[in-house]
Amino acid sequence: MRKIYLTLFSILLTTTVVGNETTISKENLFDFLHSKQYLKTNFTQTTLADLNERVVSGNIQASRSGNFKIEYLDPIKETISADKEFLYKLDIELEQLDIVPREEYFKNTPISILISNIENLKKLYSINSCTEENLITVCSLSTKEENSFVEKIFLQFAGTELDSLTYTDSFGQNVNFDFDDISWEPFTENQLYISIPEGIDVVYH
Repeated sequence: MRKIYLTLFSILLTTTVVGNETTISKENLFDFLHSKQYLKTNFTQTTLADLNERVVSGNIQASRSGNFKIEYLDPIKETISADKEFLYKLDIELEQLDIVPREEYFKNTPISILISNIENLKKLYSINSCTEENLITVCSLSTKEENSFVEKIFLQFAGTELDSLTYTDSFGQNVNFDFDDISWEPFTENQLYISIPEGIDVVYH
């Protein structure tokens, strides 16, 4: 099941406007996302696969510099972090920190929606539609990369507040992230570093 957690990454908002727009639309979605350079939020991740449901909770911090940190808190304790060069995966149960070259691992995964600039957003994704009903807007996106494991991504907004991100993948999974206590306020990048507890084995790949 641990693959499910990494495939997130295998990821919102104070009420604001985009230019003179007061709703999210197909025309301004990428501009809106790009205007949010920092993200900090709690989330509940629900993964449905083969009629089995798995629910985990955690928090995420991300910036459009490309760096991020995801902490899974319950029922597992695992932290995933990335800077420009490496991916770090801390597993408290295994008492191990894995460090692997980042390369382009996250290029076609949902986390790229939160860490990519507008040029890369346009290169990576096509906006299929944004439909609004009763102040709820749902935007459907698809990846432009033919070999991406992600098939569809759905962003749901209440006004201009992002409520959730959902994606379906080629493994038959449906993964939903419900966001809570979202902030777009700037933070220092050192908050994205992993603090390594004493006694942890560090493994380089």
